[in-house]
Amino acid sequence: MKVAGLAAAVLVVIGVASPAAAQRTGDQVRVVLKFVKRAAGAGVRFDPATCAACSPITDANWNADNDRETVIALWIPRMRTLELGFDHGAANVRRVILEGGDVPFNREGNRLTVAMPPVAAEAVTAAEVATHIVEPGMVLRFEHADPARRAGVYAQGLFPAVQRAAANALEFAQREVVRELGLGEWVERNHLGRIQIMGFDTNAPHDHRDAPPHIHMHLRWPDNTGTQIGHYYIGEDGLLSHNVVGVKGSGAPQHRFGRGQPFTTVAPDGRAIYTHRITPEGWLELGRAGAAPCVIRPSGNGGFAAGASVACPGMAPRRIAVADDLAAGVLTVDTDTVREVFRYDRDTGALLSPSAVPVPPPSVFVNDG
Repeated sequence: MKVAGLAAAVLVVIGVASPAAAQRTGDQVRVVLKFVKRAAGAGVRFDPATCAACSPITDANWNADNDRETVIALWIPRMRTLELGFDHGAANVRRVILEGGDVPFNREGNRLTVAMPPVAAEAVTAAEVATHIVEPGMVLRFEHADPARRAGVYAQGLFPAVQRAAANALEFAQREVVRELGLGEWVERNHLGRIQIMGFDTNAPHDHRDAPPHIHMHLRWPDNTGTQIGHYYIGEDGLLSHNVVGVKGSGAPQHRFGRGQPFTTVAPDGRAIYTHRITPEGWLELGRAGAAPCVIRPSGNGGFAAGASVACPGMAPRRIAVADDLAAGVLTVDTDTVREVFRYDRDTGALLSPSAVPVPPPSVFVNDG
């Protein structure tokens, strides 16, 4: 009944308008700037005298200052070309990030002036540090859990290193199942949206309070509204405990699925696409709806922090091991004897490794004699 009820709730919200307009106040938009430091030290501060029409956002977790960077959130006039002034720690700034890229700045003494492009809609993702690995019909968002950036719920106490290591393995184990079953190509071919595999942030970017630790694998519907977002929670033992599912853009209540209870993701047309089930042991089953699933289990004794084993029907199990070198900006993923190496920007997480084969010259025709 839970699955049927949730599917019904999903289908009735297809026509719900996006709440994006609620992100604006008058003719202002919200932006987040990240000032990357040369070394640990004092951070910059916004000088309101340089923009009388701008105002700081003071809500918790919208701003940060740590050994890596200073993050400042502001309301600014929409679609205006601005120069914003910042002072105090200006000499320690080596980059200024807006969304996923750099914006120009100049430094005069202890004053930093940032050249802002016209901003049409809120631009708040600069504080995220995640690498996106894009494949047909699927994107994997790998969050880099840096203790130096810890914030929000994870600011104090024991850092969730075990849960984050488990999430790393589970993200790539789910990717292996998506590849093996051809799910990404299938949803793309049928224009059903895109599968998004994610873990959890530990630095509370743009007030994203991503706790307790969990993973996702949801089918992002076209235009987003109606997407069913499952949260597969990870315990301190590195095993999965339960799944809580909500529907994007809907006032429908969330549904909880405990161990042993399956949850099926549906498409915009109501078709059942794939099913997750947390096993009684805290492992994960994942497969096409109505078909025998693949089983994702820990590769050793205990939880998923040490890696995962993926066994699909008719296939030999494959071992997944993931390592993230924050200092070098290198993510390695071992699938049995195959080692993938993803190099990324340590300040933003942006993927630096090539992700596509270059286009051949126009005179080259493959298999044409």
